Amino acid sequence: MSSLSETVPDRIYAVKNRMCDPALAPASFNRRTVMKGVFYTSLLAATGSYASAATADELWEDYKRRFMTSDGRIIDAHDGVASHSEGQGYGMLFAVAFDDQAAFDKLWKWTATTLRRPQDALFSWRYISNAVPHVPDHNNATDGDLLIAFALTLAAQKWQRSSLLTQAKKIYSSVREKLLVSFNGSLVLLPGLAGFLLPGKVTLNLSYYIVPSMQAARDLDDAVTWSKAIDDGMDLLRQARFGKWGLPPDWLTLGKDRDMPEIASGWPPRFSYDAIRIPLYLQWGGMLDPGLADPFVSYWHAYISGMLPAWIDLKTDETAPYGAPEGFHAIGGACGFENGFVPVLRGNIDYYSASLVLLSNIVATRRLR
Repeated sequence: MSSLSETVPDRIYAVKNRMCDPALAPASFNRRTVMKGVFYTSLLAATGSYASAATADELWEDYKRRFMTSDGRIIDAHDGVASHSEGQGYGMLFAVAFDDQAAFDKLWKWTATTLRRPQDALFSWRYISNAVPHVPDHNNATDGDLLIAFALTLAAQKWQRSSLLTQAKKIYSSVREKLLVSFNGSLVLLPGLAGFLLPGKVTLNLSYYIVPSMQAARDLDDAVTWSKAIDDGMDLLRQARFGKWGLPPDWLTLGKDRDMPEIASGWPPRFSYDAIRIPLYLQWGGMLDPGLADPFVSYWHAYISGMLPAWIDLKTDETAPYGAPEGFHAIGGACGFENGFVPVLRGNIDYYSASLVLLSNIVATRRLR
């Protein structure tokens, strides 16, 4: 069995390669002025800056039609072969947000039947339809676990289904027991069970800190442990500032003999398709304070007269030669960094960017609390 640490680069840069391909990136996004002062004026500006071209329900129906199979699998590779626990978690959250119990039940049944690990309450990270077995690697992906647990929590509350809350509690307990570890005096969240914690070194992904889900875990599981994990994660984010804008990288390394985090080796040293979600999760959890927001605000503001790039190299400050996909601009709109984004799912939009558009709409309109 290969470990998740060996397959994560494939997950990010192959599974999501439609986002990375300049030929598939929209030529322009018809953006209005990026207002650095928007965030500082009021967090409510995010909602006001999020223009509407389609109703939220229309977005969800379009998303289901394009990315959800009849048995409840979210297809998150353009060739239709692969699905991941992350995608199932997003789909379940969207179903709750749009009050679609039928879709939720299909998504949860497929996830629980196909991806749930027998030895704990976590989920295998990838399903491949043309592989034997379909789930070749039973390592987990912690962001998927946290998204699924949060969707179950919200569904239990929305539809008064206590059995779902029981399942959510089991997941949070397993994450706490197996994936929250002490390192250099801090409590860190491992991206997966295998491959990330080595002697004297730990590799982290700060976009796996699903803030509202961790807050739910604090309320449902172990308040002391989860509170420390959240606080230590925010401290780490304040330290993880690289490049001219002081942005967090997609992947981060902590060492026993180092006081400060470093950009992880083995991945491009970029702020890109993973780290872009960090401000959205902070905004969703009500933790996007000015100190944490400032690097993102400055980055968006720097491209007031141009196009936000799809990535920036945090060691050289080189930027992608093509523009960011729609999902990135959706995040900017939801967080108050960018005005006038119109949430639509264009014909060439891929699963990941579409998911960010839908999730940003939910955050901006406070559809899920």
